[in-house]
Amino acid sequence: MVKKERDKIMLTEHVLEVRHEASGTFLDVRGYVADYIRDKKIFPHWKIDSNIINFRDLPDGIKKEAAFVGYKSAGYIVYNPDTHNYFYDRANAFWKALLENGHYKIPSPTRVGVRTKIFIPVKMKFAEISKLIFDTFYTEKGKNLFGGKEKDVQLTVDMEEGQFEVHFRGGPMHENEVKNHLSFESEHFSNCGLFLDLDYYKTKNLSHKDVPKLVKEAIGFSWQKADKIATELGI
Repeated sequence: MVKKERDKIMLTEHVLEVRHEASGTFLDVRGYVADYIRDKKIFPHWKIDSNIINFRDLPDGIKKEAAFVGYKSAGYIVYNPDTHNYFYDRANAFWKALLENGHYKIPSPTRVGVRTKIFIPVKMKFAEISKLIFDTFYTEKGKNLFGGKEKDVQLTVDMEEGQFEVHFRGGPMHENEVKNHLSFESEHFSNCGLFLDLDYYKTKNLSHKDVPKLVKEAIGFSWQKADKIATELGI
């Protein structure tokens, strides 16, 4: 799906995961929680496994979005939303309904993570994209230390941004390679392109009411970083 906020195509996958201490109570109320979320019209289908409820938009799989509630975590997933706000709006609606379910009190969060995977298909060859990344992120001194001629480059950085810890990965993708990293299908996967994987997470001083704000802040950072990198590379 073409993202209207910028000229380039950006194919995305977003995941919110809220982890907490294990709760034995959850195992006794799985059915109540499943029916409650369905009755709130957030997801039409659910499936209960031993330790988790999986919600989804299709009876036997996921077309665009899904969610889960387990005895140690809960979360929301969306494949390639139409707008930048869709993930935040739907994740927030699911989290709010879950907190109000009346049958199961979720333990205090121990980790809130927002992971965004982005693929930007381009009309370039793999070697061209790889060279752009190598020339942008590595100094002449670094290139001389490596020696030889680059064939591929993968970036991995752990950093801090705002109140988050961040794990960042990125690099060029061959034709049809990105299908190994994203859980949906697209005709654009036949292109080479740039792949970014941004995982923003926080593990301290968390409460239930913090989750929507953290999701909004993390997804904002993710879009800003992806757009800035793509613009700097000229992709």
